[in-house]
Amino acid sequence: MIRISGELVSWEVEGENPNFRFLDPTNLRERTIHCDSETMRLSFGNKPKTNLYVEGKATQLSPTSDEWLCVGKPHVFQKFKVSSPVKTSQSKTVQGQVVEADATTGQIVYLVRGRRFYLTIDPVEAKSMAEALAKLETVSIDGEYRYDRIRRYYVKD
Repeated sequence: MIRISGELVSWEVEGENPNFRFLDPTNLRERTIHCDSETMRLSFGNKPKTNLYVEGKATQLSPTSDEWLCVGKPHVFQKFKVSSPVKTSQSKTVQGQVVEADATTGQIVYLVRGRRFYLTIDPVEAKSMAEALAKLETVSIDGEYRYDRIRRYYVKD
């Protein structure tokens, strides 16, 4: 007995010779597996004809023959590729309370849960934060910031 898996090529549910053919990835040859009509109807009943894969077990009819019989019910499924949205590595979410701001360099210091973080932003934006801090106002920063390599500081998206 062997485990089988591969891309499904074709199948015959009805008729006197119910079988399915799949591409064996180990030797890149098509292999035909024969099953009884009830198993074929349950496994392949109303499946679409494209992008299907099969997994299961099969045994040889006799030790020297090239005839294979399915053992149990083969699992027929579609493969899907799942990917997550790619976020640029130069982008970051910044959220916290600004405690220091330098209007000339654009560097700010902000707190998140008591920890200090440093960020260089647009000097104009840092200047307005510095002026608000000089008046003892509470300044917070919140948003997506993307690093601009030409300007060499983070710009709000």
